[in-house]
Amino acid sequence: MISIQRKITIYAGSCFLLLFLALLAAIYMEMNHTVVPLNKSLTQQVVNARSDQINYWFDQRIVEIEMLASLASDHQWTRDTLLEEINKFEAKKQEEYESIRVVDRKANSWSSYDQPFSILNRAYYHRMIESNASYVVSNPILSRANGAEIVVILYRIEPSVNEEVAYIAAAVSIQKMKEIAQDISLYDRSGQLIVDCRPADHASSNAGQADSISLARKDVSVFEAPIERVPGWKLVLEVPSSELSLAIVKTQRTALLVGILIGGVFIVLLTLLASSIIRPIQSLRRVMRNVQEGDQRVRADEGRADEIGDLGRSFNEMLVQMYRSEQEKKEIELRLVHEQIKPHFLYNTLDTIQWMARDYGADNVVGMVEALSTYFRLGLGAGEPFIPLEQELEHVESYLHIQSVRYEEIMEYEMECEEGLLSYPVIRFMLQPLVENAIYHGIKPLGDRRSFIRIAAERVENQLVIKVENNGMMIPAEKLAKINQALRMDVYDSSATGFGLYSVNHRIRLAYGERYGLEVSSLDQVTRMILHIPFEEE
Repeated sequence: MISIQRKITIYAGSCFLLLFLALLAAIYMEMNHTVVPLNKSLTQQVVNARSDQINYWFDQRIVEIEMLASLASDHQWTRDTLLEEINKFEAKKQEEYESIRVVDRKANSWSSYDQPFSILNRAYYHRMIESNASYVVSNPILSRANGAEIVVILYRIEPSVNEEVAYIAAAVSIQKMKEIAQDISLYDRSGQLIVDCRPADHASSNAGQADSISLARKDVSVFEAPIERVPGWKLVLEVPSSELSLAIVKTQRTALLVGILIGGVFIVLLTLLASSIIRPIQSLRRVMRNVQEGDQRVRADEGRADEIGDLGRSFNEMLVQMYRSEQEKKEIELRLVHEQIKPHFLYNTLDTIQWMARDYGADNVVGMVEALSTYFRLGLGAGEPFIPLEQELEHVESYLHIQSVRYEEIMEYEMECEEGLLSYPVIRFMLQPLVENAIYHGIKPLGDRRSFIRIAAERVENQLVIKVENNGMMIPAEKLAKINQALRMDVYDSSATGFGLYSVNHRIRLAYGERYGLEVSSLDQVTRMILHIPFEEE
């Protein structure tokens, strides 16, 4: 199988190879041929590469400090514990860091090796307090320990652990970055790391002066690249223009002839490549158009042994599945038409029973039949996948009414709903399985002990949260972990969850996405089944 990618590689590679060989021939014939823009471009690329190298080195330090901050937050480390971890880390990274310290909320900087001191008046601390950034980088300062020039990375620990652990302050030597900058050795020149810590307005006021200096030195070409991670820093390389403008032997005629030759070959190969791709795509497009017009017998060509052939085979399989789905849909619709007769018969029968029970004064029977009729009417309704929350609560309340009559001695229930949520659309039939699970697995096993079921719906930020609580039998920790694992993985495990819990969770995730669904907790003698549904303003 020769893939399209391989064809493109062969054709394009041939073009570039011919171009490269032609350029080599031209360079061989005209050894002194040099293009100043090309030299400038290459020089700028080298400067950019060194700038990226400095940026990468500095980024590694930030990632390392971020890791320490994340571990401190996740494990709720105290200051002493964090300092122990920092000491271990410093032992491995002695060349990169001058020191790493812990800063508390009162701006005191702590270390295992010396006395704490305050950074309250440091400019970088004020910038951290005034901004929402994860970290700030200080201006260059001289280390009190060895007089080396350093910068301080002040990293915020989020979420905060305690008052003693608020920031990590890492002192990084600038010398390593200067060495990388000076590693540029082009035209017998070395790069310089320029640290511009002036305010923006001051820099603007000096723009004219900088321009005048540049104009006064027309014999020098300046190549510079910013250090992305540290605003205001840049890498600069100054090269005399005379060294860029080497002796040029004009070879336009040779270059023109070579360009025409390579251009002709390139056009031929590109035409062949375009033809090999476009023709089968056009054929597949005609097949799709025929399918769009209603021809169910047409199929794509599956004879090609490349990606286009795979696409044709996949398209044919999709057609088969689509036609099968349409047939199944028609059969389901026909079945639903027949099934609609059953609910009407059931409603009429329940109405008759209710009427007869009322004649005999059997009020309990009337209430039960009315609740059962409401339960079936809402449960079997028109079949819409989404219904107002009010209707879903009414449906589960009818179920609870029936069960409270059956388990009158051991069960009571209550329902609450935050104002303004009753009209919000939710998935049909998602509360009754949770209530049923609470009754049969939480309340009924306790025998004669009276228990309660509470249903509460509220809005929490941008979510609708519905809780089904009961104070029945608690769920063992191992069983609870297994249940929540199955719900998170969205798999049906009969040993962990019943089909009811799985169905509710699965339907919510299908409708709203994997961020939402069902979770279960069992704490303080209360078992809670919590539904998370996105809430969107109308």
